[in-house]
Amino acid sequence: MAVPMNTTYRTAQLVPLFMRMLEKCKLTKDETLIVVADPDTNQEYAAAMMAAGRSFEADVMTLLLPPPPPEQAAFIRTGNISSTIVANSKMALEYLKMADFVVDMTSIGLLHTKEQVKVLEAGTRMLMVHDPPEVLERLFPQDEDKVRVQKHAARMRKAKTIRLESDNGTDAWFDMEGQPVIEQWGWTDEPGRWDHWPGAFQYTAPTENVGEGVIVIDPGDIWYPPKRYITSPVTMTFEKGAAVKIEGGVDATMINEYIAGWQDPEGYMMSHLGWGTHKRGLWNAILFQDPLDIIGQDGRTAWGNTLFALGSNVTFGGTRTTGCHQDFALKNHRFYLDDELIADCGEIIPDYLND
Repeated sequence: MAVPMNTTYRTAQLVPLFMRMLEKCKLTKDETLIVVADPDTNQEYAAAMMAAGRSFEADVMTLLLPPPPPEQAAFIRTGNISSTIVANSKMALEYLKMADFVVDMTSIGLLHTKEQVKVLEAGTRMLMVHDPPEVLERLFPQDEDKVRVQKHAARMRKAKTIRLESDNGTDAWFDMEGQPVIEQWGWTDEPGRWDHWPGAFQYTAPTENVGEGVIVIDPGDIWYPPKRYITSPVTMTFEKGAAVKIEGGVDATMINEYIAGWQDPEGYMMSHLGWGTHKRGLWNAILFQDPLDIIGQDGRTAWGNTLFALGSNVTFGGTRTTGCHQDFALKNHRFYLDDELIADCGEIIPDYLND
């Protein structure tokens, strides 16, 4: 960690904070809680979550998995790739499926994996926790966050198409008719439901192999997993739902090289599309954060942004299981559902959604 975390006083802060979250997730003394970790996990977090779970008199254990294989080492603690740490352990998968509640504190995250889908299908609820205490506290989910996300998601489910525009050249559309809409509000208290603390946004995995146009990523937009601002314009040309050309300066080169490194054409496919609905998300947060300490929920979840991703979509109802996944948070874009303007450069437009 960039800032030394392994102190008694920090643990004293984390335990009550984690207890607040477990209460929101409705953990009971009759349930089993597994805290999943790996050698690069913030072990103080894992210990504090275990202590918080024991305060509920739940059956709590920590499952320490081996580190990711060397080919994933460059992306450890990014939160954006499909980890193989559970895929390599049949016993670990069975333990997670038997639990009532799993807290994912692995450095690499279990999101974007077929194994997470299997755990959720078994009825286990899951919560991902990674970001620093300041972020967890500042963006701690409130009941009104859930209400807001559900309202925005309900509008999204009525749509057939998504259209993106910007003054700098974005003009693209994607089909979403009949596609699932995923809701994140920062906690989970229902069997088989995954969420990520913190966060408040909704998104869909567009219809596979459908979608055309151009998306221009502007300087100042955010690229994950590097968790840094784009410094020069990147132009992505989409055909049949795939980014067939990624052009620009050094950022475009790095994005192309990142995808090519996975040697999987699924890395170029549109994964998910949505907009942020968290009123406390800070666009400038990553200026002051160590990339290894964060997943980067501030930019992803910021009010009125546009968020899209390329690569794996299996945990969002799709069929693509590539290890490659990357998100792009766009600040100065317009987001349309069919012909209705929903979000415009950090603002929510319809009065019925703007509460």
